[in-house]
Amino acid sequence: MLLSSPRVKPARRDRPAPHPAVTRRREYGVPVAITSDVELERVRNLHQLRSYRIVSVLRIGVLVFLIAAMIVGTPEREWAQQTGVVALYGVAAVCALALAFSPARRQLGAGESSGVRRWEPLVFTAVDIVALTGFQLLSAHGVYPLLIMTLLPVLAGVDISSRRAMTVLAFSLLGFVLAGVHDGVLLGPRGWPHTGFLFSLYAFLCATALVVVRIEERHIRSVAGLSALREELLAQTMTASEELQRRISESIHDGPLQDVLAARQELVELQIAWPGDERVDRALAALQSASERLRQATFELHPAVLEQVGLGAAVEQLAASTAQRSGIKVSTDIDYPVRNEIDPIMFGVARELLSNVVRHSRARTASVTLGISDDTCVLDVADDGVGISGDTMARRLGEGHIGLASHRTRVDAAQGIFIFLDTRAGTHVRVEVPLKS
Repeated sequence: MLLSSPRVKPARRDRPAPHPAVTRRREYGVPVAITSDVELERVRNLHQLRSYRIVSVLRIGVLVFLIAAMIVGTPEREWAQQTGVVALYGVAAVCALALAFSPARRQLGAGESSGVRRWEPLVFTAVDIVALTGFQLLSAHGVYPLLIMTLLPVLAGVDISSRRAMTVLAFSLLGFVLAGVHDGVLLGPRGWPHTGFLFSLYAFLCATALVVVRIEERHIRSVAGLSALREELLAQTMTASEELQRRISESIHDGPLQDVLAARQELVELQIAWPGDERVDRALAALQSASERLRQATFELHPAVLEQVGLGAAVEQLAASTAQRSGIKVSTDIDYPVRNEIDPIMFGVARELLSNVVRHSRARTASVTLGISDDTCVLDVADDGVGISGDTMARRLGEGHIGLASHRTRVDAAQGIFIFLDTRAGTHVRVEVPLKS
C-alpha cells in the first residue's frame, strides 16, 4: 500500500550558502551584498533586448522623416540618388524590426529571454550613421537632412553600453562634421563662428546622450542588485519554511506516529490473545487510518522521496495520494529524469495546486504533467472543475489565503512564469522555471 510504506526520516541539511547571484564583503563591519556577473548579465540582457526593440521602432520613424525630408527639403534632381539610400535604409530598418520581435525571442518576462547578439546593435547603428551621413552628403544645401542627423544621439541614448554608445556617438559627431563642412548652409556668410557653434551644440547633444547611457547603466546595476537580494531573501525564507516543515515532520514521525504504531501493535497482540472481539477490530482499523493520515501529513510537510529519488517520483506519489484521499481521478504524465535546485519549488507548486483542486474546484478528474523543454522545467496541472477567476483569486488573497500567491512569487524570483491558460472548463495552470546550471 502506497501510504503505508515505511517513512524514512529526511536527512538534516546544513545551512545553505548565499544565493549564487550574491557575494559578500564587509564595510565598517557590516556584510554588504554585491551582485555577481551572472545576475548582472541576466538583467543586462533583458534591458538590452528592450532597448533594441525600442530603437528598432524608432528607426522606422527616422525612415519616415528621411522620406519627408527628401520630398520637402531637397530638389527633385537629387531624388534619384537619395531614393537608393532611403530604400537601402528602409530594408535595414525592416530587418532590424523583424529580428527584434522575431518569434525566436521569447516575450519579455516569459522565462529566460533570448539575448541580443553583440553584432546586431553595432551593425544597425553603423547603418544608421552611414545612411544618414550619406543622405546628407547627397543633399546640396539642405537643412532638413542635417536636422535628421540630430536623431543619431537619440538612437544611441537608448543603448545600455557606455563603451558602445561612446563609439557610436564619436562616429556620429564625425559624420555631422563631414556633412556640415560639405553643406553650404553651415558655411554661409556667417562663417566659422556660426558653424563652430552648431558643431559644439551637436557635440553637447552627443555628450548628453552619453550621460543618459551612463545613468541607465547604473540603473541596470541597481536593478540587478535588488533582484539578487530579493532572490536571496526568498531563498532564506524558503529555507526557514522548509526547515520548520522538516522539524514538524520529524516531530510527528518520532512522536504521535510512533505512539499510534505502538498502540496498534499492542492491539494486534491483544487480538491474537482474544480473537473475535469486534471492539479490537474497530480500534485496529481506526489506528490504521490514523497512522496513514500521519504518514500522509509527514509526506506533505517534507517528502523524503524528493531527496531520495527526485521530483518525478515525489509528484507521482503526491498525485496518487491526492486521488486516494479525495476520490478525484488524477492522471499523470511525468518525464523528469534529472535533479535540480528548483525541485523543491516545483514540488511546492504542485502540492499547492493539487490542494486547491481538492478544496475549491469540485472536479471529477485532474491531470498533472511534468517534463523538461529547452532546459526549462514545465509543470501543467489541469482539472474539469468550476474554474477560478481573477476576482476570486483577489478575494482569497484579501482573506489571507496567500498559498498560491507565495508560490507564484517564488516562481517569479526563479525567473519562471506562472500562468493560467484558457480552457473550456475547469482550470489549467502552467508553471515554467529554468533549470539551474
